[in-house]
Amino acid sequence: MTNDIMTSYEALPPIPPPLQNISRRSLLKAAGLAGATALSLSGCAALGTQRENAVVFVSDGGEYQAAQRKAWLTPFQQQNPDLRLVEDVPKNYAKLKAMVASGNVQWDLMTATGDFGYGTDRTFLQDWAGLGLPTSQLLPEYVHDSVVGHTIFSNVIAYRTDRIKGPGPQSWADFFDLDKFPGKRALRNLSNGAVLEIALIADGVAPEDLYPIDFKRAFAKLDSIRKQTIFWTTGAQSAQLLADGEVSMAQVWNGRVYNLQKTGAPIAIQWNQHFIQADTLVIPRGANVEYAAKLAKYMLSAENNAKLSQYIPYGPTNQESLALVDKKMKEHLPTSHLDIGINPNNEWLNANRADVSSRWQKWVTSA
Repeated sequence: MTNDIMTSYEALPPIPPPLQNISRRSLLKAAGLAGATALSLSGCAALGTQRENAVVFVSDGGEYQAAQRKAWLTPFQQQNPDLRLVEDVPKNYAKLKAMVASGNVQWDLMTATGDFGYGTDRTFLQDWAGLGLPTSQLLPEYVHDSVVGHTIFSNVIAYRTDRIKGPGPQSWADFFDLDKFPGKRALRNLSNGAVLEIALIADGVAPEDLYPIDFKRAFAKLDSIRKQTIFWTTGAQSAQLLADGEVSMAQVWNGRVYNLQKTGAPIAIQWNQHFIQADTLVIPRGANVEYAAKLAKYMLSAENNAKLSQYIPYGPTNQESLALVDKKMKEHLPTSHLDIGINPNNEWLNANRADVSSRWQKWVTSA
């Protein structure tokens, strides 16, 4: 970026325990960059590199970031004409860690999935304490040291009403019942995409007993429908599988179902046992903390946190925002169905990410 300047690191709060006295080798190792000899730490001065009057926001792109732009980014820029707001895509945890490890931080505020930001991840993040966020108004389960939730979405069961008559599936057990509900299925090809938990719930495991994950039991359940299952990798693909009728039933993000329904597609949603997830905000250590916090406070305020649902059917984390959401949209939001949802254990998933991913890849690529 042009017109960047060096500023002091003194404005940042004290470094939290995870980063105190950490060696360069330990930091690079935590980032998964121990072999990247080109990277170097230049001390606190480099970690404090900031851009004058600019804040860089990073998200997922597509319809989601377009909705964020309409609800938050453009209005924020209009209210702060002297502060440049720049967008980047896509979010990338390895890239964030590399920036911090090298002392060349180019991102200020990034969206993240719920299982990022704990354990060693926190080493690379700024804590939110003292930055003035309305945390007392937010759903407490989405407020953590370096992580704060801004948007709630869900993994739900979606099914074609022209293929499945009557009341349709009522649970994930029905999703796995090929005799009662024939037809191909679609599941997400991602280890932390709730698929293992879905299989366990379908096999009768209670939500409170999901962790630690019983891999043998989960994969055995998945084996029972594997030959009738297509594994999707993007939200667009999951929606297309349903829209084209390639599958009769799918695990899908609730926003994708809403978009299909708006086109008149014969697709319904089942909220029972939906897996609730929150996208969060994180600040890379060494970013423009003041500006990042200013944007985060804007996004999380009661008035503004409600606005995203005008453009995409995802719910606010600010509890005072619910009364401000358009009544026509409320039934389409996960926040209207929290009582029948299931929350994943993000801290367990974070701590066991490598093992879960390894086991998933071994299974999904096996014959």
